[in-house]
Amino acid sequence: MSNHSIKIRKIFFLNSIIFILVSYMLFVASLLKNESSLFKANKITVDVSLSALTEPPIYLKVISTILFFHDVYLHKETLVVANSHRSEHTVIIPLRTLFINTLVDLVAPIAALFVVLLTSITCTTLINIKKYSSKLKPACQKVDALLKSFDDNHQEMNNEGELIYLETALDHLKKQTANHKAHREEEDICDKLTKLLDRHAYMDHISREIEISTKTGRKSGLLFVDLDGFKRVNDSFGHSFGDEVLIQVSERLRSVIRSQGLEFKETSLDLEYNLARLGGDEFSIFVQELTSSEEAIRIASNVLQELERDFILGNKNIKISASIGIAIYPDSAATPNALLQMADVAMYRAKAQGRGVYRIYTPEMGSKMRRYHYLLEEIRLAIDSNNFSLNYQPIIHVDGYTISYFEALARWHHSSEGYITPSEFIPIAEDSNLILELGDWVLDEACRQMASWYNAGMKKSRISVNVSGVQLKHRSLYSWVMSSLSKTGLPASSLMIEITESCFIEASKDIVVELEKLRAEGIMIAIDDFGTGFSSLSLLADLPIDILKIDQLFISKAMKDIKYKKILCSIVSMAEQLELKVVAEGIEQIDQLDLLKSLGVAYIQGYLISRPQPSNYVGKKIFCQNLSILAQTGTGVWEPEESRGVSLF
Repeated sequence: MSNHSIKIRKIFFLNSIIFILVSYMLFVASLLKNESSLFKANKITVDVSLSALTEPPIYLKVISTILFFHDVYLHKETLVVANSHRSEHTVIIPLRTLFINTLVDLVAPIAALFVVLLTSITCTTLINIKKYSSKLKPACQKVDALLKSFDDNHQEMNNEGELIYLETALDHLKKQTANHKAHREEEDICDKLTKLLDRHAYMDHISREIEISTKTGRKSGLLFVDLDGFKRVNDSFGHSFGDEVLIQVSERLRSVIRSQGLEFKETSLDLEYNLARLGGDEFSIFVQELTSSEEAIRIASNVLQELERDFILGNKNIKISASIGIAIYPDSAATPNALLQMADVAMYRAKAQGRGVYRIYTPEMGSKMRRYHYLLEEIRLAIDSNNFSLNYQPIIHVDGYTISYFEALARWHHSSEGYITPSEFIPIAEDSNLILELGDWVLDEACRQMASWYNAGMKKSRISVNVSGVQLKHRSLYSWVMSSLSKTGLPASSLMIEITESCFIEASKDIVVELEKLRAEGIMIAIDDFGTGFSSLSLLADLPIDILKIDQLFISKAMKDIKYKKILCSIVSMAEQLELKVVAEGIEQIDQLDLLKSLGVAYIQGYLISRPQPSNYVGKKIFCQNLSILAQTGTGVWEPEESRGVSLF
């Protein structure tokens, strides 16, 4: 209650007390006066015997005392006032008559007193209202400004009075504050770009729902949605376009939630708790009650269908797809984090099996994921403890077995697992960026070994090192390679860099410039696995390359399909016109060799010639045999093992 209201009430109370006291005094005075007048007039008095009078009840005695009457009695059940006592008789007047006469006499003075009192209260109130209005007006203006900050359409104070307006405005402000607080609380748990629930709040929601599922025995489902090709959008059009795609994706996922009846809102605001952006281009949908896995598949199919539609950004139409992993509670996992992890595992399986599809988590996927994380940690330890080694596979010229170069290949002999193939550990190293540390070691070790052979007389051969797309992205290629050459003392003319065809397709202009600088130093550049990608043949003319390495799979198909054989013949002829060397990879059969020789392919690599060998084996084979050839040509000779029964001529 305000001080202004308290003060007005005090004034009213004080004036009321004064009015009551004055009225009482007037009434008593008038009552006594009328008593005396009536007894003197002797018109309505009655002479009675004292024995006819009785004492009134106690409460009437109290009232008569307050009114200053001492001789009040009952006469024939009528309250009377006795004038005086004379032996056995007295004069009485009915008290009712006395009261009526008194009230009639007091009508005018009491009315006048009431008017004076009312005027006093009114004047005092008006004075106080005027006084406090001057103080309330700034407060009202401040409330106006505060409400304006919440609502631009707020109507300012009118003539209804400051107090009434202030009360109404404060009620409105209370509502606005409550709404603002709710909005702020939801903004704190929202992704700032898409306005979807963020990861932390989403996991809290799933935890609450899984507790309910545990008690009721219902099944729940979680979909992990990851966009395919989103990185290309960012790289091609910029992050602003990428952000717009994410916003449109969130809207389409909202529409799926609505159409499939999956909505869950904890407040009156428009925040959907069953849909979240986990980060980057990852989203998730939670299904509280799942009747069967087919229902989760139906929802996933709807999501894929929505995301396959073109995304319109300005005047551009962009196509992306999504891979979806599905995990079911409690079949796949029993906790929110584990459920999300299993859905993530299933999503990666979907990506590995073609993208744009969904996969439901199975225990077999979990085994692969555990294997993945186990090897990931073991790779890290192996790098720290230098437990990797290099083997070297020769690439020879079919004319005289002379060695053109050696390809350095990483090998890992695990202390308890034994030999772990590169096809298993290299993808894990690339996925985790451990390939950067491993690649640094491979380049340095290969250059060091080749420098040793170079100093021993093998000055016309090269060492070839594979460079992955991850290394191209995170390493400054020219400075990285030249630093390794400087550390090991290997001439640039003794090094070759191999890059897969797919990496060349995505190579930026900066990488092309780096490759040109390396070629200018004398380092050769090779396209590895040529024939497995979808590159334009114009790349062969535009890129700074020296060697084409035709993939084993392409050669195998050429052995069976005349069309592939003709394409292979065209590639060899085109490479000759472009002054590029052609190397055939993975040659394991003599008839493959015969085909390549007939097409004019001069360089071959594969098990038909030799498996990758450790450095000590290579050293013995080269430096303990045909030393005269090494001295004359500056390179060695690598003859196939006799047990293979190979004749190259």
